[in-house]
Amino acid sequence: MNEPKPAITFTPALLRPRHDGWTMEKQIAFIEALAETGIVEEACRRVGMSDSAAYALRRRPRGAAFREAWEAALDYAIHRVEEGAVGRSRHGVPRPIFHKGEQVGEWRHFDERLTMFLLRSRRPQRYGKWSDRMLMP
Repeated sequence: MNEPKPAITFTPALLRPRHDGWTMEKQIAFIEALAETGIVEEACRRVGMSDSAAYALRRRPRGAAFREAWEAALDYAIHRVEEGAVGRSRHGVPRPIFHKGEQVGEWRHFDERLTMFLLRSRRPQRYGKWSDRMLMP
């Protein structure tokens, strides 16, 4: 299933051209990969740059827009993790059933702790701890 790329727009940092440096295209591709994976090392690998170079660009004064886009990409990646957690809570996780070394079926495992965590964090006024509800206005 191909998910559309997030719309994280930013103006890449203008840097001195180098054959092994951060081009505008590499910066944009890095931000897209980071939004997709949520992992800096993986995003760097995809664009052929080191993670130390990415963190160095992020720290530079000229890298302010890159830094902001980086944060937006991580927010998007966390949103996808959250969607996955909600999906697992609602639909469960398939677990295989084996008999004599062969898979003969599967059952769905529902993690009630995950469900309760999601409810408490999203609806604390209703599902939070009793003491938490008493402190809320």
